[in-house]
Amino acid sequence: MKTPLLLLLGLTLAVGGCQNRPADRVPAGSFRLVVDDLTKDDSFRAAALTIESPQGGMVSLDSELSKCASVLLRPARRPLFAARVSFIASRTTDARGSNTIIQTDLQVKTEGGDGGMLIQGSAQAGGPATYPQRGLVKLEEVASLKAVSGVYPLDTPLEIGRINGQALTLTVGKPHTSGAAKE
Repeated sequence: MKTPLLLLLGLTLAVGGCQNRPADRVPAGSFRLVVDDLTKDDSFRAAALTIESPQGGMVSLDSELSKCASVLLRPARRPLFAARVSFIASRTTDARGSNTIIQTDLQVKTEGGDGGMLIQGSAQAGGPATYPQRGLVKLEEVASLKAVSGVYPLDTPLEIGRINGQALTLTVGKPHTSGAAKE
């Protein structure tokens, strides 16, 4: 009698353990942002930001100087739509060593399907930029990332850093339509 009961209990625990835990779920109307600082020092910063949402839509990265966006796709065998944002910034000096050159590379990458017509695909947007500075300045003064892991509401711009004095905002949600009438 004990063996079938223990077998049933073990099977129940195994199946229950395979389900999403509440901490793994992302509430409707929101997205999860996970920030992974790959390396950070006085002259180089690399970070990967992972975005997961139960709903499809767009992910966009905007500043006054650049914009990149992509459709959120659902990776194979994953329940959430996802995207990855790469933030890379480096500092060097000119040949005389008297002026600073800051280089950044921002990219949005998605892979997977859309749950409908698109079976499998990928998209990548963004690219490098250079910001010459007079004198010697710190990397963090020109290119900074202040994103924090957490759950945030969809369709709400989130300032995740600054580049050359301009806010860098991340927006996850509905596709933006230019020239559309607002209600």
